Amino acid sequence: MKLLDEITGLLSSGSAPLSDALLKTKVLLHAIGKQELVGWVNSELNGYPDPKTVPLYRTLRGQVLANLSNAAWRATAHPIPLGHLDEKQRRNLETVHMAQSLAELEKLAATDSTSSPVLQFAIPLEANVILGQQLAGGFHIERAWTAVPKVSITSILIQVRSRLLDFILGLNEKFEGAMTDQEVKTRTGAFDASQMFSQAIFGDNTTVIVGHKNTQTVTNANNIRGDFAALAGELQRHGIDETDINLLKDAIVSDEGASETRTKNFGPAVRMWMQRMWGKAMDASWNVELGIVSGLLTTVIQKYYGWS
Repeated sequence: MKLLDEITGLLSSGSAPLSDALLKTKVLLHAIGKQELVGWVNSELNGYPDPKTVPLYRTLRGQVLANLSNAAWRATAHPIPLGHLDEKQRRNLETVHMAQSLAELEKLAATDSTSSPVLQFAIPLEANVILGQQLAGGFHIERAWTAVPKVSITSILIQVRSRLLDFILGLNEKFEGAMTDQEVKTRTGAFDASQMFSQAIFGDNTTVIVGHKNTQTVTNANNIRGDFAALAGELQRHGIDETDINLLKDAIVSDEGASETRTKNFGPAVRMWMQRMWGKAMDASWNVELGIVSGLLTTVIQKYYGWS
């Protein structure tokens, strides 16, 4: 498949912008009928609007530093004690969620790191009093920030490139020899591209829905066509809360008559709902596995529409 070869070439190149590979990946996902996976591509290209949806590979650890002074002395970029803070407070201060677009990250990575090897993320002035409670000698904090090594940005770019390449190479094996659009569509139906995507992008530790032993699957979804109550029951069975189910109902109503649904694609409101659920699944504080979003949700909603 020519498009796969083009993306592989871009990802394998050390000089090609990642954005070029991601844009072609967006085209690819539409070509194989996996539009629900485009949310991750868009977030990487445009940035993550909510820090809680930032993937773990974009979450960096830093060191809290501050400029300190008293009546006689001044210290710059000095580490400060954090032992008086609870674990959550320390973690919040020492953790930076890199929500910027890939273009912004590439620009940061390209800047000269010899003069300034770290990035500074300002801590609000309101926190200075609390942060300085353990300082001795009459010192107070003038300004505090979280310092992150600039090389960590390069690590994020390598992670995105490597994870996406794993997915593309996996697809290439599945589509080997396929030339026409119909052959591609036929091949796509023979394997779970969503599961492959989840494992490649978010890691082997992600729980993926495969349908046996201790995993979950769709068992009562064959008769839910047009029956939102049945759809809601299936979603509740897999841990989706009532608020999100009601939002899906509103999205389905909003998409009534949308041109996309006539071609068996999710309308704009449902796609936005799926992206929101994808973001929540990437937030470790939410007790729903990523595999539900990438596989099961798509399946049950398609069955509701009568597409599968």
